[in-house]
Amino acid sequence: MQETLEYIKKAFDLKSQKCYKQAIEMLYKALEQEIDNIEILFQLGELYFLLNNFQRANHYLEKVLQKNPQHIEALKLVEKICTYSNEKEKAFITAEKIYEISKTADTLAELVKAASKTSNFKKIEELENSNVTNDVVIYQIAQAYYDNGNFDIAKNKLEKALNMNPENEDVLVLLGKIYFDKNEFEKSREIFNSFPKTTENPEILNYLGLFALEDLKFIEAIKYFSKASNLNKQNHKYLYNLGNAYFYNGWIKEAVQSYVQAICIAPENLGYRYSLAYLYFEQKNFDKTQKEIDFILEHDPEYGLAHVLNALLKLEKKDFLGAQGELETNLKNGHDDNFTLVSLADVYRELSMFEKAETMINKVIERNPDSLNYKCNLAEIYISEKKFDDALTLVEKILSENENYISAYAIGAKAAVKNKDFQTAKDFAQRAISLDMNFAAGYYYLAVVRLEEKDYDEAIECMKRAIMYDINNPEYYAKMAEIYKAKEDFKSALEYIKEAESIDNSTEYKILYKELATLNRKNS
Repeated sequence: MQETLEYIKKAFDLKSQKCYKQAIEMLYKALEQEIDNIEILFQLGELYFLLNNFQRANHYLEKVLQKNPQHIEALKLVEKICTYSNEKEKAFITAEKIYEISKTADTLAELVKAASKTSNFKKIEELENSNVTNDVVIYQIAQAYYDNGNFDIAKNKLEKALNMNPENEDVLVLLGKIYFDKNEFEKSREIFNSFPKTTENPEILNYLGLFALEDLKFIEAIKYFSKASNLNKQNHKYLYNLGNAYFYNGWIKEAVQSYVQAICIAPENLGYRYSLAYLYFEQKNFDKTQKEIDFILEHDPEYGLAHVLNALLKLEKKDFLGAQGELETNLKNGHDDNFTLVSLADVYRELSMFEKAETMINKVIERNPDSLNYKCNLAEIYISEKKFDDALTLVEKILSENENYISAYAIGAKAAVKNKDFQTAKDFAQRAISLDMNFAAGYYYLAVVRLEEKDYDEAIECMKRAIMYDINNPEYYAKMAEIYKAKEDFKSALEYIKEAESIDNSTEYKILYKELATLNRKNS
């Protein structure tokens, strides 16, 4: 007997140190001495549970329950195993047994939770009608309705629970979540802002992060989501939100890492994979983009955004017909979102199907009459159609709505250049630069004007600035090559066209390279 107690004591010490395997070894030695000791059997079940070996855990817990069917701790552990193993019905039956043995507020709350997972609302109503007066139980009932999408019923239950205990944090959090889901953001914000910012509750931190994102306070959002994900490392939602915060703050590498971590926990979440694919696309990592898109479409062939991104990949490869087919299929599948329509407009423009391009963009503008960005898209189509006056008229209209909308100045300069109205182009470019001294497109069009004026040195200085502020734009390097060519500095022109070709390996740049290489040889 004394020897057995020594083994059990050593096992408890090892368990407190989280040395679970060593603790099991001690308990096996104890079990050799007392094979029917119910406490040893239970401890073995618990240790195997802690090691996530549910099969072995159940083996010993069943032995416990054979000897004592009312062993409450063993039943609770069985219920946990059933929950983790997604055996919802068995978990519910076990929770019922526990409640029959010990009718407390806690066991009732657990029974409600188990019933909700089986969508057994008849049982939940039955339990509620038994004069439940405990706020914890009412909270679980509200949670059940919330999980089932019955927000209004859940809200009513929570208000009842708050009358019982206004300080119940779980109740307040769930109520804040309901207001958020119902787009009553100010009410939700009020609840979550009532908690101390030093809270250790990850769900509160998550929502504080969401509100920080809404306020464009990206660093603050990152801090909240980081803390939430550190407190609950297995919650993929927190990691995904952290990735979004990184993305909005321009920290692309960190965003990718967070998305990957979220996907590791929830590999079947296609929304996460799409976000990751989009980032890969922005990084021009097209192979990884394609891999994620293929996974998404394999699991959901009608995933609209994935089809759009697939079309954009085809556009990168100049496969305009392939992109057209992808997007038109998307429309047939009922995905007429703005992203699809705008992308299809771009494809139609590339294929010189201008009437269709205008139709697509005008649909989007009708839906979003205040969006200046979509009006700029229409102006770009006008330029492609050589409707330069129409483009310039539209640009002036856009600027009358917002004189600081810098993208419109760039489009205006482009239209004016195409229209051989270099003074207007110069005016647009200079107005853009006055708004943002780092605006690359402003310097580019100013360089185009200087080139037309044969002021090559000034054109070069303007292009240097354009390249400095947009270092990965092949068109800028090609324009610099054109300026040096006009200046008959073929060696410098060749260097810049090499840069353009290294960024965009297109036929256009290959031809220019050969031409400049020939001119350079002749003049060497």
